[in-house]
Amino acid sequence: MRRFERIGWILIITIVVVLVARLTFAEPPGRSFCSVPDNGTGTGDVPPVGCSYISPTEVFMIIDGLPAGTTIEAAPIHHNLVCIEMPCERPGGSLGGTSSAFDSSLTLFMTGTGSLAGFTRQIEVPMASEVHTGPRILGNPVQTFPTDYFALQGQTFGDPDFSSLTITGGTNFGLPSPGQTTMTKRTGDSFSVDSFFDITYQIDFVGAPGGVLEGLAGITTGTLRMAVDEPPRPVGVCLVADNGSGTAELPPAPCEYLSRDEFFVIVDGLPAGTTMELHPTQGQFACTNTPCGQPGGSLGGEFEEFDSTLALKVIGTGSLAGFSRTLMLPVPEETHSAPRIPGDPLQHFNTALWSFPVTLIGDPDFSSLSITAGGEFGLASPGMTTLTQQPDGTFMVDSFFDIHYQIDFEGAPGSVLDGLSGSTLGLLGVIAGIEDIFDDGFESGNTSAWSVTFP
Repeated sequence: MRRFERIGWILIITIVVVLVARLTFAEPPGRSFCSVPDNGTGTGDVPPVGCSYISPTEVFMIIDGLPAGTTIEAAPIHHNLVCIEMPCERPGGSLGGTSSAFDSSLTLFMTGTGSLAGFTRQIEVPMASEVHTGPRILGNPVQTFPTDYFALQGQTFGDPDFSSLTITGGTNFGLPSPGQTTMTKRTGDSFSVDSFFDITYQIDFVGAPGGVLEGLAGITTGTLRMAVDEPPRPVGVCLVADNGSGTAELPPAPCEYLSRDEFFVIVDGLPAGTTMELHPTQGQFACTNTPCGQPGGSLGGEFEEFDSTLALKVIGTGSLAGFSRTLMLPVPEETHSAPRIPGDPLQHFNTALWSFPVTLIGDPDFSSLSITAGGEFGLASPGMTTLTQQPDGTFMVDSFFDIHYQIDFEGAPGSVLDGLSGSTLGLLGVIAGIEDIFDDGFESGNTSAWSVTFP
């Protein structure tokens, strides 16, 4: 364990939803906001360099050594992963597969309770980690294998509030931290990564002289589940203004929710080998209330009620190849948001799509078409939002929803769908961004900044 006077740790987000219904379940291409390239052997590397690691619902806790009824909660983001050697994964480890050693940064967003109410800090801790994986079958489109956070250590000295702060975890230190990883082959040479670790950790701290923790010291042991997540990368960056209270309003009105490589799918009720792809772009948000966010909702923060417009580019495949339509549909919608701390430069909180009923009647191709999603209808659609303050005071919005949906349709008489009808369940990931942005970052049609080099 030559490198583990300091430690890091891995987290991983896994959303595994099994829908059991009489209806057809149509699963779009494998997705995750964390993806890694094929390393040339038919799999991706662990750790997934380029991704971040968070705990969506839990925090590190400091309890021991503080006054009764007082805690410090530390919400983590683990990022900037750098492998010590290349290749990162090497044969061996406690699970009979591979071991990986890497450095990283752990950002802790600390909040005090009890006698430390009002205490807030953001602290960066340099980390070192070792992760072990079980065997997996290289080349398989879906690879699920056990993982173990074998060692993680990190320490900081000389902080204004902490003379020392040490975080330790991992099986090697008697702090079992098992996990599991699934890599799913994506279109092209990459894998989406869904994985988790149940981290058992130990936090040792000594308060700094002159700080609010002066004279305090303690050792706290706890557990939390860490999950991998790559901050959503919008097609075009979404920026919104400060709403006057040190945060940004949702939905992000200047932006849209869209999906670059996924879409709603109709399968049930169509001929074998035939589908209809409905590529979405949702925008033109108009809030029902002012401010849009009102106290309440299922996540204990606020709920947002608003109208919007859903643009669907409909494309047929199989026996419907050549069928193409664009539909513009009104959507009365409700989303829920967990609490956040206004004024923080980085605000990271859970969100959920609660109500998403879309209906079209009397169309030339659809006698009826409905898309239903959201927790209100038993179709859980969780999400997450990160607001990052910019130098000009605006917030960059990274936001996504994993939408579980049901599509019911009935073809119109005389159309190519005449006599067809069905119900399909599916899963779609959408992110906040701006439509019509090319990979090179220029808005569609705006070539003013392009350069051309002639041979």
